[in-house]
This record gives sequence, C-alpha cells and structure tokens, in this order.
Amino acid sequence: MRCLLYLLALTPIIANAIEFSQSGFVGAETRGFAEDGQFPDQFDGLQTALILQPEFTWVAGGGDDQYSFIPFGHLDSQDSRRTHADIREAYWRHVSGPWEFLVGVNRVFWGVAESRHLVDIINQTDLVEDIDGEDKLGQPMFKLSSQRDWGTLDLYLMPWFGSRPIPANMAVCAFL
Repeated sequence: MRCLLYLLALTPIIANAIEFSQSGFVGAETRGFAEDGQFPDQFDGLQTALILQPEFTWVAGGGDDQYSFIPFGHLDSQDSRRTHADIREAYWRHVSGPWEFLVGVNRVFWGVAESRHLVDIINQTDLVEDIDGEDKLGQPMFKLSSQRDWGTLDLYLMPWFGSRPIPANMAVCAFL
C-alpha cells in the first residue's frame, strides 16, 4: 500500500518528465488510365490506393533522450508491387554534451541545396511513392555524432538494408 501511495505521489513528476506528440497523415490516391495498356501487365481503368503514416515522438530526460516511431503503409488496389510497408523511423537518440548516439531505423537527408541530392547516400529512394528522390526508406543504423567548434563528425554503422520495392510499371519500363 505504501508503494502505491509513493507511485501516486510521483505520477505528476513522471508525467511531466516525458513529452509525447503524435501526428501523421492518411491519404487516398486514384490514378486513371484513359487508354488500354500496350503490354499485358499494364493496368486499365482506375487504380486506387490508401496511404497511412502515423508519427509518434517521445522526449524524456529533459530532452536528452528522444524516441521516434514512424511506420508507413501503402495499399494499392491493383498493383501488388506498389503495396508495401516500411518503418521510416524507429529509434532512440541520446544526447550527452557534444555527443549524440542513435540506434534504430532512421532517415538521413543530405544535399538540401542541390536539385538532385547527389550526396544523399544513406537511405534508398522509395520509387513506389515518387520518382523525384524525395521519399526515402528507413535504414537500420548506429550513429555517433559530435558537434565541435570546427564542425560536425558523424559516424555510421549500417548492418544491413532492406530490398527496395519497385512498382510494376517501372519493372516493365526497365525491361524495354
């Protein structure tokens, strides 16, 4: 009983120590094909899809620890190659002074000033969502960073990568 009273007394302190936020989006997509396909594997008529990406973030320890979870799903009515799921982010990041440690799945964006993102080499491009190179798949990694007066040092260890889904219409084009 005494432990329960202590826990109840500490509940406001624990609740204030963790910040939680959630956001995300749900989308619907329809593509129409006015003419019959030239090849047997091409679709005719309407093709619909449902897209879901919730985002959850927890910040604890006065901002020293951050947890992020962003799953992604795309369900297509006709193209099984466009139907896919991915973990865009699922990581724990800890900051201690000038050092930052991250373990989990994350997306890293480089080359913001460039139109083609030539040096954006950490994550694979999600060709199912868009061919412009802006949508990235999550990458399992360990990251150690340090910010100093002379610049930032980022070290990555990426133990493996997943296979990149390719939609059927791109697969047909690849063989022509």
